[in-house]
Amino acid sequence: MRRRVLSLISALACAGAVALGTPSPAGAAAPEPETVPIDLLLAGSYAEPVREAMRIWNTSVPVIRFVEQSTPASLRVKEYTTATGTGSHVYVNGLGRGWVYLETGDAQVYRPTRVAVHELGHILSLPDLGPGSPCSKVMSGGWAGPECVNTQPDAEEISEVAAFFAAHDVGDPVPGWPPPSDD
Repeated sequence: MRRRVLSLISALACAGAVALGTPSPAGAAAPEPETVPIDLLLAGSYAEPVREAMRIWNTSVPVIRFVEQSTPASLRVKEYTTATGTGSHVYVNGLGRGWVYLETGDAQVYRPTRVAVHELGHILSLPDLGPGSPCSKVMSGGWAGPECVNTQPDAEEISEVAAFFAAHDVGDPVPGWPPPSDD
């Protein structure tokens, strides 16, 4: 936690220097991102959309870094099919940990990368927004309708994830989800 606080202070100092037009302290490095190991061993047809979603979050929120690994990770992605054909969801087992379940039918209705960005948003602490939420929010999910193809988190969503990671570490509890278990 001390490392996270020092990284946050360093990042804020550098951001403040940029905003004021003053040079950064000599040798000041950007804080190291928090690594979120993820495997796509069971992702099936969603593997490439999830890789794109990882790139989107990695670019949008520099304090986190999804890193794909070729062995089971504490964050796993699984493609599955149900009789209803929809129902992508997550099981959050602490910040940056758990399972992302991507329904094959959702890829027929919604843009697969948007589905993946939305579900990874939950893993990063963001809640669903619910009916009436705008397409500009990736956490609007299916409520924004199938015509919504936006895959980019907006400034508020980015800020919320960055702030949560500044105050928490991978594995910490996420509000709205059960406490992490050892499984």
